[in-house]
Amino acid sequence: MIAVSARAIPAPNRPLVGIATIDDAHGGGVWHHRLIENAQTYADLLREAPGSVTAPVWRPNADEFVAILDGRYEVEIDDHGTFVAEADTYICVPKGHAARFHVLGGSHGVRTSVRQPNAQSLPADRRTPAERRSAHSVIPTVQVIEEAPGNLTPNRVRLTLADLKLVRGEANWAHRVMDNETFVTNLIYMKPHDLPAGHWHADCDEWWMIREGTIEWVFDGIGTHQASRGDFVCAPRGYLHRIHVIGDVPGIRMPSVLPNVPHPGPDVLGYARRGIPGFP
Repeated sequence: MIAVSARAIPAPNRPLVGIATIDDAHGGGVWHHRLIENAQTYADLLREAPGSVTAPVWRPNADEFVAILDGRYEVEIDDHGTFVAEADTYICVPKGHAARFHVLGGSHGVRTSVRQPNAQSLPADRRTPAERRSAHSVIPTVQVIEEAPGNLTPNRVRLTLADLKLVRGEANWAHRVMDNETFVTNLIYMKPHDLPAGHWHADCDEWWMIREGTIEWVFDGIGTHQASRGDFVCAPRGYLHRIHVIGDVPGIRMPSVLPNVPHPGPDVLGYARRGIPGFP
C-alpha cells in the first residue's frame, strides 16, 4: 500500500489535471492545493470539511475570485451581507472586504481562490473596508463601465451560472466575470464545433476551469487533451492552443489570462513561440 506521503502531488500549471486526481494524490479528506502559479495569477484549490468555518480575512492589495465547484457554502462578506453559494457560484471579494466561508451540510466543499501573486491575507478587524484600503493607500478595482445583459457586469460579488443562462440563453456566448488590473476571467459557452486555427500568447500563460461538456485542447509540442467538468487546463506561454467542444452537448470553459493580451495566430512566429521545430 502506498503511503499518503509518497503520493505524487501534481505540480502547478499542469496541461491537464482534475479534482479527482488531486484528491487522490492528497489522500482525500481536507487539503489545499496550488493549481496555478505564474506572473499574473496564483490559483489554489481547497477541499474543506463539512461544517468548517474559515477565519474572516481581507486582502489590502488584491481582489479575490472564488468559484464554488462542489458542496454548499454560507458566505459572509463585509458590506455585502451573507448568502448561500452552491456549485457554479462565482464570487468577487473586493479589496479591503473581509470574507468568511462556512461549509454547509454533510458534504465537503470545494472552491478556488484566485488572486494576484503579491496578494496579502490579513485577519479581519473593526475598520470599514474603505478605512482599510486608505491605510494601505489602495484604491478599489475600477469597475468596468459597459452595458451587460441583465446588468451582469464584471466583478459582481455573487454571480451564478444559472443567472447567466437565464439572461443570456442558449449557447453560443461569452461573458466577462472578472476584470481587474492583473487578470480577467471569462465564461465561454459554446456548442460543439470544428477545430479552429488556434492562437498563442507571448506574454503569459492561460488557464481554464471546465464546467460543462467535453472540450479538446490541441497544443503544439504538448499533445492533445480532453477535459470535462472538474478539470483544469493550462497553456504555457508561447504554446499555440487549438480548442473545440466535442460530443453532442455544449461546453463551458472559464479562461483566466492577462487583460488585453494579444492572441497571435499560427502564422505568427518569433522569439516567444514554443513547441515547434526551429523555435525554443
